[in-house]
Amino acid sequence: MPIRREIPSRSIDAAAINERRVDPHYTRILTRLLAAHALAEKLTALGYQRALETIDNPELIPTIEKNLAEERKHARLIYRALEEIGMNQQAADRSMITVLKAPSFDAPSYFAGHASGELDLLMASISLDTTGLIMIGVNYKDSSYAPHADAAEIILEEEADHEIFASKQLGEAVAKFGTEAVNEAFRKWIPRAVNFFGPPGTGFTYDCLRYGLKTRDNEDLAEIFTTMLSRRCEQLGLDFPELTPGYPHALA
Repeated sequence: MPIRREIPSRSIDAAAINERRVDPHYTRILTRLLAAHALAEKLTALGYQRALETIDNPELIPTIEKNLAEERKHARLIYRALEEIGMNQQAADRSMITVLKAPSFDAPSYFAGHASGELDLLMASISLDTTGLIMIGVNYKDSSYAPHADAAEIILEEEADHEIFASKQLGEAVAKFGTEAVNEAFRKWIPRAVNFFGPPGTGFTYDCLRYGLKTRDNEDLAEIFTTMLSRRCEQLGLDFPELTPGYPHALA
């Protein structure tokens, strides 16, 4: 049975949090969600910074620089929302130390620290930008916390062309690197991408759904992503990797 949403969209603001007019548990769940979102944006920005240093294709540099500037801006938006309710960036990042080691953060962590070359850039765009737009567009734009919903609208508007870039580059990558190279890159990245949505059916997600901070479970979002991308792979003659059914997903 679907979880009943208790708090309407955009009905809570920072003043309500700071004046303690909401359930303290709501505040705890909200700060954890915002801290995770902020860190994902920050790591993605670090990945684009790394891409500037590892990619020598001049045609890609303007897009990388644009995406880097946007990711930095969006990280600041979410960190600012946290600061408005009393948590600075350092405290937010510290609160994510354990979460950072989870499979759900493998994709942004790998992009920030290890990705190299055009194929990794493409796969990171698919694994982070496309999945991120699904998370933000489905879950966060109608958040019960108005500042998060406002930030989501800005991110969706400014990052819409990231998905277009990834879709266009996928076709070009097949022509440039060959089907097998792209298939191999998919095998390396797609488990990370699907895990980025996080584990399904957790108590944290239950609270997010109940409080109106999310509208769909992680498993639903992962299914949207895999369905969309597998169809694109079919169009291009690529093999979408078969994954194990349970989180964390791995190659089957």
